[in-house]
Amino acid sequence: MEQMGGIDTMHRGRLSEEYRERQQNGETIRLGPYYKYQEWKDGRNKSRRIKAGEVEALREGIEGMDKFKALAADYIDTTVALTERRHGEEAADDSKKNSG
Repeated sequence: MEQMGGIDTMHRGRLSEEYRERQQNGETIRLGPYYKYQEWKDGRNKSRRIKAGEVEALREGIEGMDKFKALAADYIDTTVALTERRHGEEAADDSKKNSG
């Protein structure tokens, strides 16, 4: 929970790099990278171009969201396991009481 609270930057979605090729004087020149940010919003996949200067902050936010989701999944798994163990112990105690 502390680690989750320590994440202060989050962005949904994915960032991708794209390159373009162009023929110039008989040679293929690779241009880029160009950055594209995609996220699922309002029931649709929305996409927009990102300037190179914005990429690092966006990457950090996406990494923050990914880390938060992983920590939340771990927390859920641990809580479910503890709940199941507790319910198993309660059921065992009930069966001992009923059998005695």
